[in-house]
Amino acid sequence: MTRMLAILALAALAADCGTSPRAVERKGRIISLTDSILTTGGTDTVRFGRLGSGEIAVLRLWLANDASRPVAVASYRRSCGCTTLEFDAQPIAPGDARQVTLTFDSRGERGWQLKALDITLAGGQRPLRLFVEADIK
Repeated sequence: MTRMLAILALAALAADCGTSPRAVERKGRIISLTDSILTTGGTDTVRFGRLGSGEIAVLRLWLANDASRPVAVASYRRSCGCTTLEFDAQPIAPGDARQVTLTFDSRGERGWQLKALDITLAGGQRPLRLFVEADIK
């Protein structure tokens, strides 16, 4: 009888595995948004590495909400027209993450480049500053 119950329990667990929601795999760079970043701001560096002259490079990043309240990207300001951020303005629930796309257009750039991108977060007091680095050959 005990063996039969164990088999039934395993069968129920196996059946449930197919119907449970699947976790989204977060491949790539993850930037953590914390309560501290919302209050005091923060900085991080995103490196594109070596690019050929005229190359347009794209990186997909994850913004992970590790804060105690929902977070949304409200806007961004850039130091150069060579960087662009594509984002969904919908709130990110605590514990969730959303992918954004960062583009660097190397046309007209030469040598080592360091650009700034300030991301304004809804409800945040200070922006998250991303330094965007690339070496253009």
